[in-house]
Amino acid sequence: MRAERGKTPADVINVLFLGTEQQLQAAFQEAGWALADARSFGADLKALQASLRQSGYKGAPVSLLTLHGAAPDLVFQKSLNTFAKRHHLRLWQQSTTYEGQTVWVGAATHDIGIASTAEGTKWFHRIDPQIDRERDLIKTDLLFTGVANGYTLVDRQEVPRNTKNATGDELISDGKLLVLALGPAKPEASQEH
Repeated sequence: MRAERGKTPADVINVLFLGTEQQLQAAFQEAGWALADARSFGADLKALQASLRQSGYKGAPVSLLTLHGAAPDLVFQKSLNTFAKRHHLRLWQQSTTYEGQTVWVGAATHDIGIASTAEGTKWFHRIDPQIDRERDLIKTDLLFTGVANGYTLVDRQEVPRNTKNATGDELISDGKLLVLALGPAKPEASQEH
């Protein structure tokens, strides 16, 4: 399963979560991730400024990739103090459930730099070709926070081990899908002094 940019195959679906939207938001917030801002003129201007200043933009928007024609329902990212480099995850809620839990599938990649088209009219992020590293970072981040009930890696023989995304970046993977079940959000620390 692949996300698409237009009709061109893009990122590989490499994660699946079981849990509610609230559980996802709480888990990623606890792990230091933020929701990405929606694309707009203001957000794009802020992204350009961050790029020129070589600074971070915690909620920087991501380009639109679709799954079966649908935009992501949630997008999380973890800034690395520069707009050029960040971790991000696009998530699509599925219509099916598993044992009463909501199913979310996602594509996780690590932006490692910025490139432009040959004409210089469009710019985009380059990603780390070793996409399993990003999948494993998400697993580690969420397990470390204690919000995950458990995980497994599911082998998928049909997933290509070496392919390219919509901008021509190489994608190398073992083909496994991270399946992670989320537990209840951690109780907030007492505000009493």
